[in-house]
Amino acid sequence: MNHLSNLSDKLKLGGEEDNINLLYEAIEDNPSILDIIDSKQFVETPLHIAASRGQIQFANEIMNLKPSFASKLNPKGFSPIHLAMQENQNRMVLSFVDMNKDLVRVKGKGGLTPLHFASHNGDYVDLLAKFLLECPESIEDLTVKGETALHIAVKNNNYQALDLLVCILRKIIKKGARKFDYKILNRKDEADNTVLHILAQRNFEPQVAHTLGLLLETRINLNAKNLEDKTALDMAFNEDIKGKLLTAGAKPGLRVRAAHTLAHKLISNITIIDKLVIFTCSLRMNISEEQHNTWLIVATLVATSVYQSALSPPGGVYQANASSDNNVNITSSNSTISNPGNAGKSVMSNFYFFMFSVANILSFLVSIIAIFILTPSGVLGGLVSGPVVLFSMNYLVSMRYISPGSNTNIVDITILSIGFVVFIYLAIRFYHVIRRWAMMLRSKL
Repeated sequence: MNHLSNLSDKLKLGGEEDNINLLYEAIEDNPSILDIIDSKQFVETPLHIAASRGQIQFANEIMNLKPSFASKLNPKGFSPIHLAMQENQNRMVLSFVDMNKDLVRVKGKGGLTPLHFASHNGDYVDLLAKFLLECPESIEDLTVKGETALHIAVKNNNYQALDLLVCILRKIIKKGARKFDYKILNRKDEADNTVLHILAQRNFEPQVAHTLGLLLETRINLNAKNLEDKTALDMAFNEDIKGKLLTAGAKPGLRVRAAHTLAHKLISNITIIDKLVIFTCSLRMNISEEQHNTWLIVATLVATSVYQSALSPPGGVYQANASSDNNVNITSSNSTISNPGNAGKSVMSNFYFFMFSVANILSFLVSIIAIFILTPSGVLGGLVSGPVVLFSMNYLVSMRYISPGSNTNIVDITILSIGFVVFIYLAIRFYHVIRRWAMMLRSKL
């Protein structure tokens, strides 16, 4: 025991004096000394000592030997990077982040991460920017009180840090970024207060006005309620802040209609739209990525081939040729006719064109539905859906135009049916967007 104590003292002295030789002398005496220290759940490692004193060389050396020391908490609940920040050892902190960016997310006492600590103190804005640049996901981390870095910044009147955090949220480019920034901006703390609730209670100073303006330009929920059923407008006591909130569309808590509870939503009857959404989602989930790509290609080829057959139906169409004296002669592939009204119409008989149009339109309809289902959701899917809808309209117009006169009613009914299906699809596609808009409109009533 005394031997281990002597080795620990040697390691401690090495951390204090930045002496790497003492580190290896201890390892020579007991090659398992670092493992023995690491086996303890809460312990002050040599890395803690080196970090608090800014001994970068010793810290880098021991991190190479024992990376797990970097996330180890001492008995007071702090990791080495936490201690470095507390002692204003900024170069030490940057060295930690350069070696392992995930150290920004190490949780210490109270769930505080280095990002939270940097948001608390206005002197650490440059470090905060470095943390966000290296590890933008760290902005999701919460303290044990449910606070984000934004909550901590506004509660400590660190408006420069809050501005930086809001701007970073608006610039983050990742999958599902719109849901991501909405989730972080509207996160509630233990009292169900959002950042806007807290900021609304401040005096109307230039910094507060600027930060409030930034928040109101984001997708923050103006009418979120806290545990006291108060919105940000209810919490504001300054008339200038109230005016800005009212201009942005904020409402008092009493005028915000209570949203249905989760239990109510689950108990409520499933609508036709819900069933279609569930059906579409289940189809997407039950095929692999390879099958998804294959079927999308097949559906696209079928739709293209069917469209081409509408442009060039079997047997062709009646052609119109203008003569030099402006008289019109109408010719088919086999004969000349005298009725200009048949120009561009299919030469097939009514019965055969009916059979052709039914099979053709059904094939086109199935392939278009398949394309819609297989197309990814989100903004990209919306961009793709527009040309597909226009493509479908062009096809329907072509079928309507080449249809012989006696078949126009059948074709018109089919076109209306396809139009209805396309409309249902678009309603499903933008179901969540429409619902969000409806909730926003109800909150303003």
